[in-house]
Order: sequence, then C-alpha cells, then structure tokens
Amino acid sequence: MSRFSQPSFPVDPVLWLWSLIGHAAMPWLYHHAHRRLRQGKETVSRLPERFGHPELRKPSAAGPLLWLHAASVGESRCILPVAERLLSDWPELTILMTTATLTGGQTVMSHPAVQTGRLVHQLIPYDVPCLLDRFLSYWRPIGLVLTESELWPGLLCLCQKRQLPVMLVNGRLSFRSARYWQLAAPLLHHLLRPIRWVMPRSPEDARAFSRFGLKDRLLPPADLKEDAPPLPFNREEAMTLRQKLGFRPVFVATSTHPGEEEIILAAAREARATRPDLLTIIIPRHPERGAELAGQTQAPRRSTGQSPAPHDTLWIADTLGEVGLFLQLAERVLVGNSLLAPGGGHNPLEPLRFRRPTAIGPYMQNWNDLCTRHAASLHPVEDAASLARWLKIPSLPRPRPLHGNHAIIQAACHIKDTVKPDKAHK
Repeated sequence: MSRFSQPSFPVDPVLWLWSLIGHAAMPWLYHHAHRRLRQGKETVSRLPERFGHPELRKPSAAGPLLWLHAASVGESRCILPVAERLLSDWPELTILMTTATLTGGQTVMSHPAVQTGRLVHQLIPYDVPCLLDRFLSYWRPIGLVLTESELWPGLLCLCQKRQLPVMLVNGRLSFRSARYWQLAAPLLHHLLRPIRWVMPRSPEDARAFSRFGLKDRLLPPADLKEDAPPLPFNREEAMTLRQKLGFRPVFVATSTHPGEEEIILAAAREARATRPDLLTIIIPRHPERGAELAGQTQAPRRSTGQSPAPHDTLWIADTLGEVGLFLQLAERVLVGNSLLAPGGGHNPLEPLRFRRPTAIGPYMQNWNDLCTRHAASLHPVEDAASLARWLKIPSLPRPRPLHGNHAIIQAACHIKDTVKPDKAHK
C-alpha cells in the first residue's frame, strides 16, 4: 500500500468514495492480475499498465494526443476505421488506443499506423482513480472517445474533475442494463456529466440513453459496424487452403462459446449423412480454448500448423486475426454466442460482408435492430436439428451486398469538432 499515494479528498463525493474503495481493493487487484497472468490472459511485460505505469515512452511528436478506448476485439475493429479517418484528416494527431483485453490489443497492434508511431496501444488501467490519474498525467490526452458501453465510474468522475471531454461512439445500453441503471438513475446522471455527446448504435439505444438525461446530447443513431470494411485476410493463404480443401463444402462457426460446440458438432454429424464431405471449422471466441477443443474431438488445430486431412471432418481455428481468412473459405457461417442463454450474439455483419449465407441462434438480443434490418439475409436456427436441416441444403443464395451508412465519417467529424482547437476543418 505504501507504493500508492493516499487518496485525495475531491469535492465529488462519488469520486471520493470510489477512490476509497479502489485503495481498499488494491491487494485484491494485485492478486486478480497475477491470477490472470497464470491463466494466460495477461503478460508479465504489460502487467504494469494495469496499474497506470506506461509500457512505452510518449511519442516524440509535439502534436495533440487523443485517447480512444475499446473493450476487446469487436470494439477495436469497430473504432479502428474512425482512428484511420482521424489520422488521415489530422496529420499532426497521435492516437492512444487502450483495450481491456490482450486480444483486443493484438488487433490494434496489427494496424499499420502502429509502425509509424501515430497509433499507440496500452492496456487500460483498473478503474481506480489514483491509477487512472497517474495514467492521465503521463499521457495528457485532449479528449477521450469510448466505444459502446464502457462507462466506468472512476474514469468518468476523473474526466469530469479534469474537464476532459468524453465522447461515446456506437453507444450501447441494452434493455437489461437500462433496467438495472434505472435503480440508480441519479448515480448514472452524475457519471454522465463529462460526456459531450453520444452517437447511439440504434434507435433502441437512443431511447435508453434519453431516459438518463442525455436527450440533448444524442446524435442520430449510426452503427459503426455497418460501415466497417470486410475483415482482412491473406489472399495467397486463402488460395493455398482452397487448393488443399478442393471442392469440399466448408461450414464455419465463428466466435463460439462453451456449450455451443456440442450443438454444432451434433448438427454437422447429422448433416454429413447427406453431405459426407462437409468440413466444419470452429473458431472459438477465446483462442486459448483451442487445445481443449482439439483434445476432446481429436481434431487438427490451426495454431499448431495442422491442416485437415481428407478424412478429417473438423478443424479448430484457434488463431488470432484470421477470421476473415476462414470467412473467405466458408460456404456458410453460424454466428456464435447465439445458441445458448444468456448469449447475446456476435457481429453478424462480418460474414454478410463476405456475402456468405449466415445462420443465427435464438439469443441475438445484443443485435436486435441490426438483425431486424438484415432479416432477409439471416437464417434463424433453434437447436442442433434445425441447424442440421440448414446444413443439408445443397446450395443457398448469397446475401445481397451491404451498403455503409457513413457512420465512420460522421463520428470522425464530431470528434474533431469537439476537441480540435482550429475549426478550419469544417
């Protein structure tokens, strides 16, 4: 405890209370961080970042630094095109991008702008005011852009104290979250003070935010994920794999969660009675589960360099950054985290951008508006039997091409209008 300064006593009672809780929780946070380290969810070299100690030196450029935050892989993919637009339109800008997970960080670190030094990645510190204060004092950003639902009490109160403008893109407030927050509505009103504006993901999210005093700070709904480009992939590798697989039909289940694989395998087993050469590729949401899945099924693993032999019916794709590759190979796709409660689903636009016939389970509640808009391109399944029936269909029509909604351009323009001193860009 001696490593940390004693909490100051800010006027803001919420910040004061959160500071007190944070100091009391510090021993537990150290234990939690090292437990994640043993689980492979943290790395030794980057663990200090969780406590506000930067792993990198600040960029030498004298220009402004803008902070963008995304929780994990999906949110990082969502906001990186906005970062690209800002860097293109604002040559002197440097972007600091934080993520809550290593996998999200790997998504950011693979971006070419990292090599130029204009995009910097750090893991976000724990939501303890003294840690965040250390972080902010070091980086000194001109503003903070949050993605989706990353609303943390310590961070928001500290931004209010420092008068740091906060913006929320792809703002998401689910019905369940809104119901819980309704029980503490005055607290949420207090936390949302530093937020200059919210670009809600959908009309449903806009209605939820308006109930908590943000009606005058809401921009028109726009989903960044509808505007994103297709996931990248190595075209030479795609051609090589297609030659190895020949004419085998490929069924890809993306971002699967525990319990779903059993349903998928049962459906694929039944479908092979009609289509015996069907190859199923499972992409677990968390790649570290690949070894366990391969051990249970005796299937080859992508991460160990194994490819499916002609007699193999299953391939575990447990690598990072290759979802686009397998979507390119796919004949049809199932969106994971949608077959079992509570679920919520993952982004169905990713396979639709490749114009692949796409199935979704009954638990896609995080994407209700989007699924409604694209209902003609999505096939609902309920269980292994209905999934098997869909897999048995010998050929399916390709979905229509997707069209963007200019959300990336709108978000970048609003961010610049909020934080750029020179308004000549208008």
